[in-house]
Amino acid sequence: MKCAICGMKVNINNYSLNASTLIEKNTQSDIKNCPFCGVDHSFLIHTDEVYQIPSDDLTHQELKILDHAVKLEVFNGEFYEKACQLAKNTALSYLFKDLSRIEFMHAKIHKDLGGFGALPTLHKPDYSRLDSDILLLDEAAKREKHAITFYRKKSKVITNPIIIKVFQALSDVEKQHEIITLENKEMEKK
Repeated sequence: MKCAICGMKVNINNYSLNASTLIEKNTQSDIKNCPFCGVDHSFLIHTDEVYQIPSDDLTHQELKILDHAVKLEVFNGEFYEKACQLAKNTALSYLFKDLSRIEFMHAKIHKDLGGFGALPTLHKPDYSRLDSDILLLDEAAKREKHAITFYRKKSKVITNPIIIKVFQALSDVEKQHEIITLENKEMEKK
């Protein structure tokens, strides 16, 4: 199978990647989500089609929104890379590593849709104030909520149906991430 959103091929060798970011885990016989970008199985197809948009079909506003989406996902991916290093709990470190990979895949999806060159290099904030796993999870949940809001808000002003589909699919993925980070936060409090 191939994911129509991210373009990655899903098979028996990779179906379990990034498993900690999924509420329902993939099994070899039942793949519920793309292991690379997290979208649900309805986007997993048996053809080579991937959502693409000719650059001439994008409005200036849509290009600007996609550029912002790339930066949002790179910013979150870089946060999770750092959170992976800062986490004291090994399981959380793995979760943050998986979340980082998913967020960078989301950035790549937007980059490809917008026809942009390389991913941007952003200013890296100092996260040393997040000196506990609960604070890292709190920050993660805030970022996921922000991403959900961004996708839902921008879906209302975009007219391109492919971008709308992608934003809705990624919003659903970010909702799973928000739930997972909040559940982990509750477990850390105990």
